[in-house]
Amino acid sequence: MTTRPTLLVRPCFQQDLETVHLIYSHHVLTGTGSFEIEPPTLAEMTDRWGAVVAGGWPFVVASPTTDLSRVLGFAYARPFRDRPAYDGAYEVSVYSAPTSQRQGAGALMLNEVLHMLKGDGGREVLALIGDSYNTASIALHTKLGFKRVGLLSNVGRKFGRDLDVVIMQRSLVKPPAA
Repeated sequence: MTTRPTLLVRPCFQQDLETVHLIYSHHVLTGTGSFEIEPPTLAEMTDRWGAVVAGGWPFVVASPTTDLSRVLGFAYARPFRDRPAYDGAYEVSVYSAPTSQRQGAGALMLNEVLHMLKGDGGREVLALIGDSYNTASIALHTKLGFKRVGLLSNVGRKFGRDLDVVIMQRSLVKPPAA
């Protein structure tokens, strides 16, 4: 029986980006969770990370406590839209390394991102999940309190298939008492 490593969620640092890039490239090339067809370069991933960090938004990785330099996955949040009326609404993304899937890293990372957003005054969090057959991602978000609020049918095309986008949402604030 294989035991799961004890994991720590920590900020993503520049030295982590090579592994982050490899994880994301794997998902782009083999899956439908991302609608990118070609993986971005390491320089582009560095720019994306830099934009998130410069904005003060969460970008985290999961590492085993026995080796904090090892990256098993990453998650981040960005504002949903840039118009002022959307302030406090964020979109989240989470990716686990293929060897780390179903070991709890995704839930730990996403939970930390949600906690950070709530602490920064975030109100609503959206997940736009590529491919309605992406049951692992849908289950992860459901486990963390997201509700399915919409479906964009056949908006993507990858690997010769038309793909949906499942829209899930979670509120970070309690509704006012009635």
